[in-house]
Amino acid sequence: MKRFIIILYLLLLSVTIYSKSLIVSPGFGSGMVLQREAMVDLWGWGSKNNTVTIQVSWSKGMYIAKTGENGRWRVGLRTPEATFAPQKISIKSGMERVTIDDILIGDVWIVGGQSNMQMDFNGNPDQPVKNAQKLLLNCNRKGLRLFRVKNGYALTYADTMKIDGKWTHATPGNVRPFSVIGYIFGKDLYDLLNIPIGLVEIAHGGSTAEAWIDENALRNFGEFDLDLSSHKIDPIWYCTLPEVLFNKMLAPLLPYKVKGVVFYQGEANVERPEQYERLFPLLIKSWRSYFNDINLPFFYTQIAPYNYEKGNAARLREAQLKILNEVPGCGMAVTMDVGEKSVIHPKEKEIVGDRLAFWALNKVYSMKAFRCRGPEYKSMEIREGHAYLKFNYAPNGLSFYGNEPSGFEIAGEDHVFYPAKARIAPAFWGNEGLEVWSEQVRHPVAVRYCYANWAQGNLYNTDGLPASSFRTDNW
Repeated sequence: MKRFIIILYLLLLSVTIYSKSLIVSPGFGSGMVLQREAMVDLWGWGSKNNTVTIQVSWSKGMYIAKTGENGRWRVGLRTPEATFAPQKISIKSGMERVTIDDILIGDVWIVGGQSNMQMDFNGNPDQPVKNAQKLLLNCNRKGLRLFRVKNGYALTYADTMKIDGKWTHATPGNVRPFSVIGYIFGKDLYDLLNIPIGLVEIAHGGSTAEAWIDENALRNFGEFDLDLSSHKIDPIWYCTLPEVLFNKMLAPLLPYKVKGVVFYQGEANVERPEQYERLFPLLIKSWRSYFNDINLPFFYTQIAPYNYEKGNAARLREAQLKILNEVPGCGMAVTMDVGEKSVIHPKEKEIVGDRLAFWALNKVYSMKAFRCRGPEYKSMEIREGHAYLKFNYAPNGLSFYGNEPSGFEIAGEDHVFYPAKARIAPAFWGNEGLEVWSEQVRHPVAVRYCYANWAQGNLYNTDGLPASSFRTDNW
């Protein structure tokens, strides 16, 4: 009899823990990080027209939610300040119970984009990640947690929980298949802030900007065929279609509460730079609406130089720079010094992660010791056949780090550009100025710097942050 009672108890316990009808959204799981000092939405599914009770370990009292006809329930939880002490959430409906434990309270960041963001520590064939093994030697961080959404697509938005991913601790085995740039960014924050950091990777190689935006926003934007059907789906390049990645990889996680977004995308839109100048701000605006924060910090990476067969990478980089100056709450990591002529996935991932972290540390966490912005062209003056350029964001001057200046071109009224020489011109504008000239152009009217698909830039400020490619003309 005693044995029977024990078996019955175990059966009831299994029903309690492994519920069939009471389900929590897959973005919530043991080992996760919850956004600190915020109203965090928790949601899931259960039996229709039923009561769901939620208890949290960090406060007394009980939260009550009701399931609708579709069985969905949702409740807002007020989270405390950051803590490394493991917390727990208990969710109960009738005889069913779901427990989420080992929860840390800290900051959660979205890691999004295409292949340069998705690229993990394994690298690609003949495209390694520099110092990958060395970085893995020091990646055991108990308070740094990772969630990687598996790639996939959906033709329409649906209230679904079909998303593959789980929370893991930062260990060599878990970090290796995660975004290198995303991990470096999170590691930098974790080490300096001394709070738990959660990283949610939502990245897909080859993806266009429009693939990450919802149908309604794209319909208002125009210019895209939104009549999707299965016959239009390429098993590899579906990620170029509008809305399909939003539907599958992002929508099921909404309305998630996060601190901000780091993003690396643009290569797939390189043939449409003029459109991208309008489309990427729509993506930023849309993502801010998805995460219910109109001021959500959004830090992105300017595409690196690469010898594209088609497209105008310089024009797209120009669009990204313009967006930086026009869309509030954004930051841009410049990569003019890390590109590779024949490889679209540069090996220097650690540098990019650090530069994105500089933006977050400076703008979000008010750590002003970390400057985040490289020199940006401001104005030009012509004197005696030489062009004198002035820059913003070079408070202590410019530098070529002792190397010969490269990537400069100059043109006269005929609009023909010639390779140009350059030097820092302290006598003219202090240490913020550059003098640019060519013996072939007696009366210059325009200067360009690395304005090409592929160019090797070496202009920095004294913080070691590179200048974007730029032009003084609009030809």
